[in-house]
Amino acid sequence: LLICHVRRSILHLRSVITWRIKTLIMPPKNASYATRPGASEGWWLCLLVPACYAATVWRSYQQHQNEHLPQDYKRTVIVTFGLLLHSVVIRGQVQQRWNRRQAILLLLIVGGLCSALLRVCLAENVVFCAISGLLPVLLYDRIYFSILATIPKSFTFGEAFVVAQGLAIFAYGAMLQLPRLIIHPERKLSDMKIIYSILQVGLLGIAVLGMATYYLKWVRNSVAFWIALLATSCAVALFPIGKLPAITRLVLFLASDPQTLATTGVYLALLLCTISFVMWQFNYGRRSTTATRKVFHLLIVLVYGPGLWYQCRLLYLASGLMLAVLIVLEMARLVQLSPVEAILNTAVNLFIDEKDSGPIALTPIYLLVGCSLPLWLHPSPCDLTNSAGLQTLILSAGVLSIGIGDTAASVVGYHLGRHKWSASTSKSVEGTVASVLLQTFAVWGLCHFGVVHLTVTKAAYAGIAIIVNALVESRTDQIDNLVLPLVTYLLMTGSSS
Repeated sequence: LLICHVRRSILHLRSVITWRIKTLIMPPKNASYATRPGASEGWWLCLLVPACYAATVWRSYQQHQNEHLPQDYKRTVIVTFGLLLHSVVIRGQVQQRWNRRQAILLLLIVGGLCSALLRVCLAENVVFCAISGLLPVLLYDRIYFSILATIPKSFTFGEAFVVAQGLAIFAYGAMLQLPRLIIHPERKLSDMKIIYSILQVGLLGIAVLGMATYYLKWVRNSVAFWIALLATSCAVALFPIGKLPAITRLVLFLASDPQTLATTGVYLALLLCTISFVMWQFNYGRRSTTATRKVFHLLIVLVYGPGLWYQCRLLYLASGLMLAVLIVLEMARLVQLSPVEAILNTAVNLFIDEKDSGPIALTPIYLLVGCSLPLWLHPSPCDLTNSAGLQTLILSAGVLSIGIGDTAASVVGYHLGRHKWSASTSKSVEGTVASVLLQTFAVWGLCHFGVVHLTVTKAAYAGIAIIVNALVESRTDQIDNLVLPLVTYLLMTGSSS
């Protein structure tokens, strides 16, 4: 009787575990997702983020600088390879090529392969390999299907790949780094380590606030949301980074030298100009136009251009903080937070275009993310002089392709475009030519003033990257602000000289 009871208990436990795994990592049976209307599926986008990581590592090995790659970055590269493999599994799930049991088995195989690569390539601890191999893949799977289900008509399948990969990689990086801060608070931290930690803590706090707002209806009340936002802000500000709270670390960094303080003032002035522009549009009831939206592209260029050369670390910090601010503002708009609801709706209407067909306005977030992606993808974006240094051209991939190229294509195509690429698109040959010419002129200007130094090989790769990103912009129906920076970064990173 005892043996029978134990056997029944084991079978019951196995069925419960299997059910939990299915509910955690599998979409509902015969699930259908409302993707962004008027766009193709974009499956090929799953290649971009892993390819960018792989190209960055390849460049380091070609330049014999692989010993300078952080260990965490090497781990992340292997994890992104696992995410790429699991993207194939996800496509099979969406297209119902295999059943749940087969999909779970494939997920475990991908996780096991990741673990094996971590063990063989980096000689990591077996337990660490098992966790690092399986957990990011599992999280990626969950994030992917969650955003498609909870934010309908906002993503194509390919765009969801890029977003889910980015979120999974961020979560994995935070998992690697934040526990060390708590376990070893006495360790001396570099400025970049402090910045990484501040952004990780802040964005994780925003993620918790977002989940609470989604799952707890009472948090969507204006008073409750203000309280939750205040509590989150206090928790993030007081989180210990080493032996000091995050807010103290932030203030010490901003006040570390007069140049940083002055640049912070310039950034705040540009932010004030942006707010003033939005308020002016709000007071006069203006509608969104191509020219209006491109004003924000111009402001991005003014922030990122000088920042990459003179204040790289501050720019990195500001990019993450602004991402957190934009996410909070979008949450406030969605919960109709008084008394700022009307202003937020007006500001969003200035930003959005025809591709914002879902409940969330993603265009302003995509603009910031697109310009920041090269910074976030690179293992060491800021050199000892607090500049992008020799990497300036690569790290300018977002500003070049979106802030300059996409802006030129849109404005020139809108006003002068006569020859369309096809009958089904509004994008013109004239806009594409303008994009190539203006990006080329920008690179020439950087070279002429000594900001970048071009060899023949680098110039060739830059030219190829400019032409390809302009052609991709003219032909793709995916989100330009996500695709173009990744394509440009990937091609520019190919130059090893």
